Amino acid sequence: MSYLRKQVNPALVLSIVAVFIALGGGAYAAISANSVGTKQLKKNAVTAKKIKKNAVTTAKIKNDAVTGAKVKESSLSAVPLANSATNATNADNAKKVDGYRTFKQTKFDATSGPNFAAATAAAPEQVLFTAGPVTIYAKCTTDTSVPRTDLSFYIKTSENGVAFDSDDDELDGDPDFLNSNTAETDRMILDLNTTANGANIDADSSYATQVFTPGGLSIEVQPGGAVKNGTLVNGNGLYGPGDVCVASASLIERNG
Repeated sequence: MSYLRKQVNPALVLSIVAVFIALGGGAYAAISANSVGTKQLKKNAVTAKKIKKNAVTTAKIKNDAVTGAKVKESSLSAVPLANSATNATNADNAKKVDGYRTFKQTKFDATSGPNFAAATAAAPEQVLFTAGPVTIYAKCTTDTSVPRTDLSFYIKTSENGVAFDSDDDELDGDPDFLNSNTAETDRMILDLNTTANGANIDADSSYATQVFTPGGLSIEVQPGGAVKNGTLVNGNGLYGPGDVCVASASLIERNG
């Protein structure tokens, strides 16, 4: 025993311990400060549960790391100048359509009479536009003596001294202006018609009516329409049954 004690020394003991550790498959290394980085972390090793509350601050987040899909929209404030930009866009669009109006496709049933004058007198005014003192309206009539169905467009004014030029009538002050008491027969701007069991359409852009008022308002009206009498051989299509007129129009209003 004494001989063994003499042979055993600290260096030998450490060597034997090292051999046992190696044989047991264990490997140990001391961890120094700042020695564990992103390369040493296993993928998905850091979960939400492992992160201390409030540990991740804005200073710790890389620029542009958070995308729109990850942002709670209610937490965002208004983007600077966004409201001003929207208002500017709306104003610009409003300028583009200012003074321009349309009368959508509208169908009227015809009012019948023994002749055109009687049917026209009885027919209601279908108002398309009112601009300043000027009103544009249409009438749908059937003269049963032919028979013939008409779609007629007219102009009238509440202010005397208006001048206009149209496909049918014109009044330019030589000798007459369009006044509030001008007869309807003298202020037709467009008329289209068809006879028994027929149809017709007229929407030529050359039929625009130009109007000038004493107050400085000028108007351009582009009327158009379609008309049917009776029953069409191949079906009534958009008209439907009976004597029918379909009207549409646009108006450009210029002030000053």
